[in-house]
Parts: sequence; C-alpha cells; structure tokens
Amino acid sequence: MLKTFFYSTTLVLLSLGLLACGGGGGGGVGGGSSTGTLSVGVTDAPVDSAKQVLVQFTGVTVKPEAGDAIQFALSGDSQTCQDFYDGIEPAPTPSGEVTVRCVDLLAFQGNLNAQLLRDEELDAGDYTWMRLDVDAARGVQDSIIVLDGGGVESLYIPSGSQSGLKLNDGFTIVGGEQHYFVIDFDLRKSVNNPQGFPDYILKPSLRLIDMDTSGSIAGTVEVSLLIADGCTPDAYAVYVYQGDVAVIGEEGSDNPPITSADVSLNPDTAFWEYTAGFLPPGPYTAAFTCQAGNDANDVADDGIVFVESTDSPTTVIAGQESIVDFGPVGP
Repeated sequence: MLKTFFYSTTLVLLSLGLLACGGGGGGGVGGGSSTGTLSVGVTDAPVDSAKQVLVQFTGVTVKPEAGDAIQFALSGDSQTCQDFYDGIEPAPTPSGEVTVRCVDLLAFQGNLNAQLLRDEELDAGDYTWMRLDVDAARGVQDSIIVLDGGGVESLYIPSGSQSGLKLNDGFTIVGGEQHYFVIDFDLRKSVNNPQGFPDYILKPSLRLIDMDTSGSIAGTVEVSLLIADGCTPDAYAVYVYQGDVAVIGEEGSDNPPITSADVSLNPDTAFWEYTAGFLPPGPYTAAFTCQAGNDANDVADDGIVFVESTDSPTTVIAGQESIVDFGPVGP
C-alpha cells in the first residue's frame, strides 16, 4: 500500500548564513540560470540506551569539483550543548566569537529533520563532498551523550574538531532549481563505548539523501511480537535492507541494515508504529527485532532474532510511503 506524505521540516534548530570562503563550481548546469539553491538538514536512525545525543555544530563546508571549498559559517544566536542540556536558551553570539548550535539528534527520527541550511545560493555544477564542522573533542563535554540511567558523558568524534564529519558523496546543483539534502546519522551503527576509554565515541555512518527523490517505509507491529520469549523491553526496532532478496543481518555483520527505526506506541492510535524515512527509490526488505538493545555494532553475531513481514519485500517510490506491517493491525 502506498500513500503520499510530506516531510516535516517544522522543527528547525539551526540556520546557517553563507560565508563564501572560496570559489564556486562551474555554472550553468541545467536551465538558463548559473546558480541554484542548497538546503541541508540532519536526521538520525535511533540508538538504544541513550536519552539524548547532542552534537555541537560550528559550520558546513562544500567542495565544488572546480575551485576551492566553500564554508558556511553559523550565524545568529549561539547555544552550546552544555547550555542545551542545562536548559539555557540560545543567546546572541559575542562579537568576534564563533557561533555554535546544538542539535539533539534523537529528536529527529523517521521523516523529521533539523534544517541546517535554507535556500543558500551556489554556482551550478558538480560538488565532490560536504563536511559538517563540529566540536567533539576528547574529554570535553562540547558534544554530549545523555544515557538512559541519567549519566552524562563526553561524545568524542575522532578528528571531528579538526576535519569535521566528511561525506564523500558527490552532488549536483542544477541552475534555477532548489535542492534539499538530508544527512542521516545512523546512531545505532555509530555510537561506541570502548572499554577503558573515558568518552563515548561517535564514528558516524552518514548517508546523503536527496529529499526530492526519496521515500519511506512505515507500519505497525503486533503487540504479541513485543512480548515474545527473549525480548528486551523498550528495544524494539525495524531494520531495513536494500534489495528484495536481501540477507538479514545484525549491525556489525557482513549484511547490516542500511538503516533502522524505533518501534514506539502511538498514543493517538494505540498502535505500535515505526517510520524509516529518507530512502532512495528501489526495493527493500524489512525485518523486526525485539532485541535491538543487545545488537552491538562491533560484534558480528549477537544472536539477534528477526521476524519478517508478509508485506516485505516492498518498493520505495519517491515522495511516497510504503506500508510494511508486522502481524495484524491492532493494539
């Protein structure tokens, strides 16, 4: 079953001002205009055992195929992640200081995204990479993870404060057109708590998605599947794999999912529901597990049990939502 949906961009945390620190790409790709516009948002696939994953952004950089990199510096009010955690509202950035913004990635799942950049003009042409500039130093609570038990730990991104989070996926700006790209942080793949290390480590598994050519998979999960033998409370997830004959594997295995989505109770419908958003068009296989909390992203076989759906495989179509239910619909 397919139905049209609209991506929610009403939750906006950041607004970046364009500061051109280098040359743009070659002009005139498509149409008669030599420029197009770029908008960028961030979303995330979930992680277990954390209440908040707070990442402190300082800018965005893009690299045209021809010419120097172009830096987008933050503008407007500042809010560090420590301020965000303490409930301190954004405040004007002092003169001469760099503006920073904090995003709670766990607040933006499914089809939600936090907009970082809005309709900024760029030369038409091909771009070879995009980089998110962040503050995430070792032993410093600039970026932060807040655990389910209430603990607060530093979130360290190796080389993050020096080279940022770089996506080597190329993209094209077409003259006279608007482009909206979403960067997906798959936190279930990315967050590690190494033994003997003082920080949690974030090694992001990033996907760059063209929102105009993406769709989603959503559905419900029967209650009996949540209370089966071996289930871990509040660790319910649907894993999504590319292809209609995909091999179902855990995180850390040779056949990991492309993304995943939490299953949660919708108080308005009394159904247990999920949404996996921002998927390129094509065939996909979906599988449910009630043991996602036991799935370590650095272990190939945690013994995770999966349940497949008779609605799977399914085909994702741009701008539409494909329905994959697990068991009869009902509370």
